[in-house]
Parts: sequence; C-alpha cells; structure tokens
Amino acid sequence: MTKDIDLSTVQKGKVTEALAASTLILASAGRLSPFVPISDDCGIDLIILDKETHRTVTLQIKSRIANPARQTVQFNIRKASFSDLGNRYLLCVLFDPVNIALTASWLIPMSRVPDVSVEKEDAYALTPNTLAKSRDRYQEFRLNTATELANAVLHAIGGEGLSLTKHTAA
Repeated sequence: MTKDIDLSTVQKGKVTEALAASTLILASAGRLSPFVPISDDCGIDLIILDKETHRTVTLQIKSRIANPARQTVQFNIRKASFSDLGNRYLLCVLFDPVNIALTASWLIPMSRVPDVSVEKEDAYALTPNTLAKSRDRYQEFRLNTATELANAVLHAIGGEGLSLTKHTAA
C-alpha cells in the first residue's frame, strides 16, 4: 500500500459491502441483483437475487486490508449474529483501498464456519492465507477473480449446473 488509509471499521465495512455488491452485478452481467436489508442486526449484509431463477442467498461480509508483513488475515464472526440456518454464506474479502478493489475472497457456507475456524468464547476466527497458491484449509473456498466470485454465488443459489461460462459440446 503506498498511501495511508484511515477508515473506521464501519466505513471499511460499508465500502466493501458496496464493492462486493457492485462486483457481483458487473461480473454476472446483471444477472445477480444485491439488496441491502434495512436492519443490520441478524448477520445479513446482502441478499443476492438470481434474476433468472428468482432464488436468493444471504451473505454476511467480513473484510480486511492485507498487511504485507503477514501472510494471513483474520476474520471474526460473532456468535451472537451467527446462524447456519437456510441459504446463508460468509463472504470474506481482502480489500485494496489504494486501487479500490477486492483482491481475493472466500465464500464459505455458514454451516461450515465452525469446522474451518478456531472457536473463541464469543466468536469464530478464520485465518486464511493471502497467497493464492496456499494449501490452507480455506483453499477450497478461495476465489481469485470477480467472475469466480459471481460463479460461486450462482452455484450457492442454484446448485449444480449454474454458470456464467457457456459450455459447448465437443
């Protein structure tokens, strides 16, 4: 990072939520339509609608700015707002405030969060490696591009077979 960014935690959260929503719209060519709940007290930051199937998925978004001195980042999910009921997912994102971009993301079903995190008294702590080629326990959830993120959200909404990429028979 070449310049100091002094955003509050709330500012970083709102910026990355808006950036994630915008990224999903653009990367899905408008197929995904994000909505922001009026209240923010149940661990849902975005509701994503697939305009083709009319199915939805809910996302809790956690963000961090990568620190070049460390190869991991930590995302904490408060137990008070944690719920693995329904079609709920955790979207962890690395935010680059200089280039105003998401540099990596992890889309994790909430039902898997307890399995891949370290349980603390009041939270679940997830510590993925920021290196793309890492072989950590979060690798299966890692997404390196906006298109990968949009495809993963489509898959979460509709199951097998949904993809933004057209496949042709050989």
